[in-house]
This record gives sequence, structure tokens and C-alpha cells, in this order.
Amino acid sequence: MGQRRSVLIGVGVPVLLVLSLFVWGVAQNDGVAGRPGVNDNFGEVSISTDPMSDFELTTLSGEVVSIADYRGKVVMVDFWSSWCVPCRVEGPILSETYLKWRDRGVEFVGIAIWDSEGPVLDFIELHGIEYVNVIDASGLTAVDFGVTGIPEKFFINTEGEIVRKVIGPNTRETLDSILTDLTDDALGVTR
Repeated sequence: MGQRRSVLIGVGVPVLLVLSLFVWGVAQNDGVAGRPGVNDNFGEVSISTDPMSDFELTTLSGEVVSIADYRGKVVMVDFWSSWCVPCRVEGPILSETYLKWRDRGVEFVGIAIWDSEGPVLDFIELHGIEYVNVIDASGLTAVDFGVTGIPEKFFINTEGEIVRKVIGPNTRETLDSILTDLTDDALGVTR
């Protein structure tokens, strides 16, 4: 009897601790396990992945895309979700900025993480987003890129190298400034 009690305590206590941590984590993420944090404040941070990182994800229209597909262009990769309040605020800004820059050799790729197709399509339609979007339902691409919260953006130069990472919601001015720097660099313009 004493040995059985020791085994139950030895197994039960760790299981109870793991379950407690899981419940705490779900409670911290509005009842959804696995959601990343939300970046409310804008800022540039260190790149948290290999500068030549890439992905292969399927667009909402069924095409497979990767960063390599856009070699020769400046690319902004945006990790976002439809349930993210700063992402909702930023949606129209990204849509307008893309329309302004797409004819200048700039592409945007949106990666909706921990989200589903219905809300993502609603978000895209609401904001008139015309750039490519994919869903990373498992969040593995976000993990590979070191995403810690959303929105997070990675800026890629014409050689396919990740050169900047910003967190939090952008303004038209911050996006224009970053894209100007990257396109000037691609053209060899010095200031």
C-alpha cells in the first residue's frame, strides 16, 4: 500500500503541475492554447532567425509560395492574425501601403498564424487586401522565424536576405521609411 501511494504521488504531482501550467497558459491567452503575445508598441528588434530563412506555404487560392519566389524584389513578410487588435488597426495601412509600393518592386506576404480561413478571408475582404496571404495554422513557420508576438514583420532585400525585423503596428510613415531605405539600397542610391 505504501509503495502504491508513493507511485501515485510521484506520478500525480508532476501531472497536476503540467495541467495547472496548461490551464494558466490558456487563461493568459483568452482561452486559446498556443496563441502568441500581441505586440502593442512599434519597434525595430534584432533578427531572430537565419537571414536566409524561407518557408513554403499555400495561399488561400491554392498556390505554394516562398520568399525565394520574390528574389529580385524587396519583400515584407507580415505575421498577423484576424483576432489581433493591433493587426486590425494596421490592416488598412498595410493595404494602402502595398498599393503604393507594388509597382516599385516591392511585394508583401501576409502569414496569418493560429487562425482559420473564414476569419482570415473576412479580414482580407474588409481591408481590401490585394497582396498574397497564407495561413500557418500550426504556427510552425512563426516558430521557425522566432516570432514572439504579433504583428511582426520581416523585411527582405532583393537577394532574399532578411535584413530588418519590426514588432508592433506600423504607420504609413514607418513603412514608407523602411521601404524607401530598402529600395534605395537595391538601386544603389546613397543618402
